[in-house]
Amino acid sequence: MKHTRILSITVLFISIATASPHIKNSAPEKQIGLFKNSDPRLNGIKYANWGSRPFEYYWAANVVDVKNKKVLDLGVGIPSQHHWYQYITRILSPNYYVGIDADGRMKNEEIHTDGYDMLNMDMSSLSFNDKTFDIAFCISTFEHIPYPFLMKSIQEAHRVLKDDGVLVITLDEHWDKNLALDHNNGWNDLEQSIMNTELCKVSHQSFGLPDFLDIVKEYFIPLTEDISIDLDRKVIFSKKTGQPYYQRQNRDPGILRSQIMYNSCVSYAVLKKKS
Repeated sequence: MKHTRILSITVLFISIATASPHIKNSAPEKQIGLFKNSDPRLNGIKYANWGSRPFEYYWAANVVDVKNKKVLDLGVGIPSQHHWYQYITRILSPNYYVGIDADGRMKNEEIHTDGYDMLNMDMSSLSFNDKTFDIAFCISTFEHIPYPFLMKSIQEAHRVLKDDGVLVITLDEHWDKNLALDHNNGWNDLEQSIMNTELCKVSHQSFGLPDFLDIVKEYFIPLTEDISIDLDRKVIFSKKTGQPYYQRQNRDPGILRSQIMYNSCVSYAVLKKKS
């Protein structure tokens, strides 16, 4: 009986370990939520934003395992402005890494090496074969593009990921929905286009992760299955315990946010390709 029990536990462990081959941290609260000031950050690398990037980079690097994997980074940014791509390629050891960005400045900063590439490319029209990549990152980029281009980009990400591939995202959200949407909020193109097409309900807080998950659900769904989404209350919570993984009110003081001129806070999620 003792040997049988050990075998059953071993089989259970193997099944859990192989269910998500790209995941380092399987805790649901690490796969979906909002960044807090107390969260760990990746220090010692150059980054080009108001301060959320070290939190986002630490989380992205520690939630998935890219070692010996093929990795695509969507909207990666200009190489001269950050060291994220160097950290991935030198420290995390993917089999192959490619970062792409549609910014015209990337044309003068493309990098071509044996182990990785940095390319000027539009994420809504990827020049890669079907099912090429194991993992795709999109760090605070989807909110920069209007809804029609977002959906093309989501379709393309779905196409180039393998069947067991994962999409690792962070999403800038408005911290104070009552502030005017103007040129200081240059990252809010998606939210404005969503509101203009009435695809999202205006409520006690701005467009956020629950709304995003709803509009991409035909292509990607949360990796963790212990999840329910209440779109009316804009809450993401555990099916088993009712614990909220994502919940905030307008001007939520409990989460990581930028200085007021950027009016931004950041959510995160690990998604799996829907077959």
